[in-house]
Amino acid sequence: MGLRNPVALAGVVGVGVPVLAAGLVAALTLDPGGNGLDPHTGSHTSTQSAPPAPPVPPTPPTPGKIVAEPDPVGFQPDSINFVSADEGWVLGRMYPCTAEPCQQLRHTTDGGRTWQQVALPAPLQPGATAIRGGNPAGALHFADTRNGWAWIDHRLFSTHDGGKNWREVELELDAEWAISFSEDSVWIAGVPSGKDPEVWTSPLDSESWTRTTDIPNNVGGGPKPLAAVSAVGNRAWLVVYNRTQSGSRLVEGTWTTWQLPCGGNGPAGLHAFTERRLVALCGRLGPADDGGATRLMTSTDGGATFTETGQLAPTLTARTALIPADPAHLVAAIDDHLLTSADGGATWTTTYTAPDRNWNDFSGEFVTETTGFVILSRPGAKHYATMMLTTEDAGRTWTPVSFG
Repeated sequence: MGLRNPVALAGVVGVGVPVLAAGLVAALTLDPGGNGLDPHTGSHTSTQSAPPAPPVPPTPPTPGKIVAEPDPVGFQPDSINFVSADEGWVLGRMYPCTAEPCQQLRHTTDGGRTWQQVALPAPLQPGATAIRGGNPAGALHFADTRNGWAWIDHRLFSTHDGGKNWREVELELDAEWAISFSEDSVWIAGVPSGKDPEVWTSPLDSESWTRTTDIPNNVGGGPKPLAAVSAVGNRAWLVVYNRTQSGSRLVEGTWTTWQLPCGGNGPAGLHAFTERRLVALCGRLGPADDGGATRLMTSTDGGATFTETGQLAPTLTARTALIPADPAHLVAAIDDHLLTSADGGATWTTTYTAPDRNWNDFSGEFVTETTGFVILSRPGAKHYATMMLTTEDAGRTWTPVSFG
């Protein structure tokens, strides 16, 4: 199901995120139809005595000029976090609000059919932490119903009793970092300035951290490298983003450099189903692209080699993401479309098109082999607008989720 793997992202989902009154509960249900946004229709009257005035052609936009969309209103989902097929959370923003970042949290115990507004975890509540430089948005990651981590202003907090109590986690990692989960462990990866990547691991139910340094990786020349790690069983894969991408791989307890698929820009999406079976979505535009098509690559030897499985588009794509349900059923985001494959990536069908091309950043996850969620976003005048879709048939059809 991929519950413990990092969420795939296409582009950057903007955050600036919502505040919620503790104890307030609002039931939320699924919108039973539509293709993202409801069409708006109007009525008019006409007369027989005078013909209608000829239409005035619209003024074409100035080439290269970006027209900002209106700011969003209502709940804007930003991230999905399920710990089972039934229970999950959506962290987002509510507009209008009186103080940034306007974060709110919604909770489901029936697989996303209904959602309730619940109190934010203590570290994410307004005024709970000493925040530098304003009110940045936080992030929430639960591995299961008891063990979770909250991030705000470069500080990490953990709970091991389902969120009743939180404590700050002290890690000597002076870098931007990413968090991920394996079957029984939490993994944190980062790249300190001018150094090799570091990976910290701990059992899910405690704070017994082990630090691994000097991981071989051909880190590029960018000023702020970012790292992402994914682990299955006794293997792990580390990708460093620094203008171009570079990789490291953990096999039998030893980290080695790893030749990423897809050329210097690396994969737009990478997912490990088992210790040996991985899939990668290739096709990112960038300074070191391989000039090929947008395509799926599959490895059956733990990432040592990859073979092209299928083609999604004949050209490279600026914004792509991979959201797999299982090895046979895959979903990919290509610009403003969702494509679905039921044969392991050999053939693809467009199953959703966004209301307009400005909706082109996707993230998401499957919580069972058939039920999944994606979030798509578009820029606004000040904040990003987002909406969430759900599928119950492994991506063949998509339904908008209404948060009231």
